[in-house]
Amino acid sequence: MNHKERMRAAIYEKKLPDKLPHGDVTVDPRIAQAVFGDTIPEEHGNFLVYWMTEPFSDAFFERHRRLREFLGFDFAHVFPREPLTKVGETKEGYPIIRDVWGGKVVAAPHSTEELESPIPDITRAEEYKFPEVKDFSFDNLERWVKDSDLFTVCQLDTGFFKIYLLIGFTNYMFNVFDHQAELKLLMERLADLQIRIAREAVRRGADCIWLANDYAFNQGPFIAPELLWGLDFQYEKRIVDAVHKLGVPCVLHSCGRQTATIDMIVELGVDALHAMQPSAGNDIRVFKKRYGKKLSLIGNVDISKLLPFGSPWEIDQAVKGLVEDVGRDGGYVLTTCNGIMEDVPVQNAITMHLACEKYGHYPIGR
Repeated sequence: MNHKERMRAAIYEKKLPDKLPHGDVTVDPRIAQAVFGDTIPEEHGNFLVYWMTEPFSDAFFERHRRLREFLGFDFAHVFPREPLTKVGETKEGYPIIRDVWGGKVVAAPHSTEELESPIPDITRAEEYKFPEVKDFSFDNLERWVKDSDLFTVCQLDTGFFKIYLLIGFTNYMFNVFDHQAELKLLMERLADLQIRIAREAVRRGADCIWLANDYAFNQGPFIAPELLWGLDFQYEKRIVDAVHKLGVPCVLHSCGRQTATIDMIVELGVDALHAMQPSAGNDIRVFKKRYGKKLSLIGNVDISKLLPFGSPWEIDQAVKGLVEDVGRDGGYVLTTCNGIMEDVPVQNAITMHLACEKYGHYPIGR
């Protein structure tokens, strides 16, 4: 099987691929610098902002394509690019930028700080003008489609997560009961936009639509599950159904504890759930046993302790356990629970993916 066939079999067709697919959402540039022994100008500054908003230079794209080839990845993860407009500068020299949603942020080298929400007053939600599909650029997506053989995933920030980015997290929590009509209006319009973006992404060659929605923390969802369905998931289901009509899989990413919402996630109809953050109490083996026939799983390699602080042996054995316990019957893609971050030693990143290549050939354990 090639990369695309392997990923599609694992998360969409629920068939057994030739070997366990693996990869990751992001790989910090320090890993690339350690692997290749040098640095390039594009890897200075805020890496995630660059990845989401800037057109990839030839040097940057080729470097990160080769990095994924070196680690044995089966997929590349990319965004519909959101061009930024510089509107000022802080006294420290950091750019103040406005995005296509109307928000204003400071882009520091390793973080961003919001200065102005796109919708500061929820009572005026009806007046908010959402961006159009034409405001996004798909050049980075097309680059991965045309110049690599990887399964190309396109991420849309969505649901509770995107709405609180538009109005502010605290404002969202205050408005859960008093302004449900406005929150639902925003979700309905957001879902319509994201269906249009998904269509365009698939037309440009995306193999999968990845919905990112961080509605939970380590103890569970930020709001009650029954509220979450009414304010979020019912609209997300429209996106999932529309994506399936395009003939591609739809994945949900969500950090935090999923035990109180896993049944709703199955009802949502997504093909796979990503993150499976072990430090938030997600037992991927239990989820696999209960839901493995309906829902593929992606992730679960710990980035809190194991990858940054574990020994190569500990990482090797953790991956072996996931391969044998979760990947035995297919329906699993091995990744970290969020990305390979800057605090991960390069030998640990290599060990993780080398171990998957070593143990992940089917039939596993025979």
